[in-house]
Amino acid sequence: MLKRQQLTRAQARISTLNSTANFDFAHVWSSRKDIKELRVAFVYQWFIGYVPLWLLIFIMCAFYLGAGHNPSRYTGNIDVDVVDFDGQQAGSFFLDAFRTTPPGNLTLHWRYKYPDDYGNSVSQTQQAVEDGQVWAIVVLLPNTTSIINQSIFALINSTTLVTYPFVNTLPVLVIYDEGRNWLTQNSFVLPPIRAAIAVANNRYANTLRTSIISNLSLTSSSNTNRTLQLQNTLRLRNLLANPFVAKYNNLHPALPFMGLFDSNIL
Repeated sequence: MLKRQQLTRAQARISTLNSTANFDFAHVWSSRKDIKELRVAFVYQWFIGYVPLWLLIFIMCAFYLGAGHNPSRYTGNIDVDVVDFDGQQAGSFFLDAFRTTPPGNLTLHWRYKYPDDYGNSVSQTQQAVEDGQVWAIVVLLPNTTSIINQSIFALINSTTLVTYPFVNTLPVLVIYDEGRNWLTQNSFVLPPIRAAIAVANNRYANTLRTSIISNLSLTSSSNTNRTLQLQNTLRLRNLLANPFVAKYNNLHPALPFMGLFDSNIL
C-alpha cells in the first residue's frame, strides 16, 4: 500500500514537471506564433517611427553645426559696408579704425561706401542688407562731430549744466540680418565690427580727453566755475569714454529661438 502511494506521488510529480517543461511562457523571445507576430510588428513600427526621427535630428545638427564651420568653403565673399555720413573728425577716426582693424576671417571684406551711394539717406542703407547685397552695414550718422564738439565746448565753458548728447539717437548704427545665418553673423561678422568700433572709441576718446585737458589748462586763470566743469565732466563721462556708442539693428532675430541672449546696444 505504501509503495503504491509513493509510486503514485512520483508519477504525479513527473507529470507536473513534464507539463511545465512543455509550456512556453509568454516573453519577448518566445517561439509562439502570436509572440513572433507581435515582435515583428514592434520592430517594424519602431523602424518606421524612430529611424526618420533620428535622421531628421542628424540633418538638423549637420546643418546648424556645419553652417558655422569655415565659411570659406561655401562663400568667399562676406561683405560689410562701412559708411561715414559725418565726414568730419569723428568720421576720420571711424574709418581709420576699420582700415587698421583686421576683418577677422579672411572671407570678410570691409567695403567703404560714400553717402551718395545710398542717396545721402541713412534710411536707405537697410535695403542693402535686406536684399542680401551685404551681410551687415556700419553707419556713422551725420553731424556726429558737431554734436560731440558742442558738448565739449559746453564742458570747457561750463556756464550751464550739460547733458549727454546721444540720448535719443546713437552715433553708430549697425544693421545686420541674423536670420540669414546666425552662426556666420555671430562668429565671423559681428565680432570684427565690434573690434573696429572699440578701436575707434579708444582713439577718439583719447583725442577728446587730450583736447579737454589742454583747453582747461588755458582757462586755469579765468573765472570759470570749476565746480560746474567738474559736474559737466561727470555728466559727459560716457561720451569721453565711449564716443562711438553703437546701436545694433537686427532685421530678423534668430537668437531668441536658439535659447541665447542678444543685446541691441553695445
